Amino acid sequence: MDIQSVGDRIHNIIDDQNITQTKLAKQIGIKLATLNGYMTGRTKFPPEVIRLIAEELDTSSDYLLGLTDTPERPIRLSKTEKLMIKTLRTLYRDQQEAVHNQVQFFQKQNQRE
Repeated sequence: MDIQSVGDRIHNIIDDQNITQTKLAKQIGIKLATLNGYMTGRTKFPPEVIRLIAEELDTSSDYLLGLTDTPERPIRLSKTEKLMIKTLRTLYRDQQEAVHNQVQFFQKQNQRE
């Protein structure tokens, strides 16, 4: 894992998304000077601000905090979905592929309706 500060990670994301710090500060409801203090490390990010920024930038708090190098938010699964995955993992590879093909067939059917 590369060592980057929270501010660096946020800066990289807002650059990628072509968002200014001014716009981000406005979207999360804080002053630009306050966000700038967080981004430069002069003041620590409160957990609530990290959460708001992660939501606004569609990333995970874990990524911003450097706990993971994966910026994508984790997918939340229902109990049924978790059970399906657990069951799928018990199948042989060719059986898993058959399930995948069946799901794709259902998706195509749904697109026609």
